[in-house]
Amino acid sequence: MISTLFFNLRNRFSGTAVLLAVNVMLIISLSACAEKNIYAQLDRDGYIRDQKEIVEAADWGEAETFEIDIRQNEFRPTIIHLLQGEPYIMLVENRDDVSHFLAAEEFFKTIALRKILSQTEEISGVNLIGINLNPGEVKELHFVPVRDGWYDFEGGQGPGLFATDLFYSPLSRGAVQGMIGSFVVEE
Repeated sequence: MISTLFFNLRNRFSGTAVLLAVNVMLIISLSACAEKNIYAQLDRDGYIRDQKEIVEAADWGEAETFEIDIRQNEFRPTIIHLLQGEPYIMLVENRDDVSHFLAAEEFFKTIALRKILSQTEEISGVNLIGINLNPGEVKELHFVPVRDGWYDFEGGQGPGLFATDLFYSPLSRGAVQGMIGSFVVEE
């Protein structure tokens, strides 16, 4: 159906108009998903491949818990120090009156993710690019950092749409408003 529609549009309009129309259709079709996080499946290029084995070997009874608060359009703290190979539980809380996102694709590619918990769901078996938080929402991520390094993250307002292997528009990430921070993973 979409290919037929694309063919008909291409025959009637210029290439730029067709691309614009296709982008609008994709945004509209994906807008129903904007209220939810969209995640990628395991074993995508660039992500840690043996995540399941890593999280199963971790001692979750000894996992360190830390918090990141989003308040007045900033992250607190802005620099988070982690040790490679240790299990962590990260609580991210949006204390603002608007939705925010935390985008950290490079960091999320270097961790073994056990699960994500919110007030309404538990998700496992996925790779992240970022997380969305509605006003007052808390999300809990259980993970093990696998590679050392310095990984920046950014945030902003808006519903956000984060997926790999799907087309998404830069418009779907919301408005980046200078909210930045870093994960520092040490050996």
